[in-house]
Amino acid sequence: MREELRAYLGRTEGKLTMIAALTSVSALLLGLIGLLVLQGKQDLLDDAVERRGVLTSAALDIYRAFADADATSLDAVLVDQQRSPQLQQEFRENVFDALDALRVAAERDGGGSAAERVRRLTDLVPQYVQFVETGWSAGREGHPVATSYLSQASSLAHQRILPDAKALYDDQIAELTEAQRDASSQSWLLWLLGVAVLGVLHWSNRFLFKRTKRRYNTGLVTAAVLTGVALLVTAIPLLVSGGHAADSIRQREEVVAPLAQARNVGRSADGREARLLIYPSVGDKEALRNDLAEIARLIAEAGRSATDRERIDQAAEQARKWADADAVLIATDSRMTYPETVSLVTPPEQGKSTAEQVDEHLTAAISAYTTASADATAAARAWLGGLDVVFALLMAGAAVAALAGLRPRIAEYYR
Repeated sequence: MREELRAYLGRTEGKLTMIAALTSVSALLLGLIGLLVLQGKQDLLDDAVERRGVLTSAALDIYRAFADADATSLDAVLVDQQRSPQLQQEFRENVFDALDALRVAAERDGGGSAAERVRRLTDLVPQYVQFVETGWSAGREGHPVATSYLSQASSLAHQRILPDAKALYDDQIAELTEAQRDASSQSWLLWLLGVAVLGVLHWSNRFLFKRTKRRYNTGLVTAAVLTGVALLVTAIPLLVSGGHAADSIRQREEVVAPLAQARNVGRSADGREARLLIYPSVGDKEALRNDLAEIARLIAEAGRSATDRERIDQAAEQARKWADADAVLIATDSRMTYPETVSLVTPPEQGKSTAEQVDEHLTAAISAYTTASADATAAARAWLGGLDVVFALLMAGAAVAALAGLRPRIAEYYR
């Protein structure tokens, strides 16, 4: 049997049979690999749109909500008794917002890389709220220990809660960016295999020409055309998808990231102003000066890459007004009275403080560019929709065409 098989494969009809098997199997193998590769890219972009993007936004909201809560908890003890309940309610709403964002993060990453940080942050909330509420209660009764409780709450926020929230955001933004780059990159393995299949088809046609004197085999030519079409219709959407993904990454890295950092520094600076009056420490004024300079720098950095600068310019203008207003506060020879300082660092009775206006404009800009980034990711995914099935069908057609083209030539030897 083995000798007969070897003899058969040594004859022209045996070699043509091997070529038919090689061409059809290589086309089917390329179709299968292409199907798996494209499905993997689609899954990555689906994950980026439906999970990682939402998780990244939630992480950003977690930081902002806790930073707002820290600043508001301190402002509440500086204003008069009529306005204090309003700020206390704002603090509680900030905590509820943080918990809601933590819930969203937990739902989107149950057991994932963010789960431990989310659990840790959630566990810290009761202790943080207890410190603040106890400090307020002690302050209403005139106990000096109130300052101690508020100091512990602020330390908990700045030493544990906010660093964890920032790390959560940094981790998620890095994973989202990596997933987008992987999904939108060209698959060189696919193109190399495609070229190999085209090479097999070309070699098969040349072999057939030498043995049968037929210059072209319709089936092999059709298979080559279908393979080329499959590679072409895959390369173009991948290039366009990659462009959308790159645009999404650029907007996050060059606009959203510096604006988010500016907003975070702004909320920290807002709280630092209040700490200057409640429990000042050496270096607070210099730190506040550096914070205000950093906010201006980050806004300017984002503005260089932004396409719609209206909100960013408004934030930059309010940041300049904030720095001008605080110049008196942080001056080493400042002679401001306590009531004057309180009125400077706390929200006005009517309207919004300069710090709040900076935050409002930054939030609007961040929201707009985050939405634009998410839309670009969705567009990248849309360009890959159904591409896996199209590629697999084209390669299946190539396999059938190659087999159909070689079968008559093989049958000629059995007449």
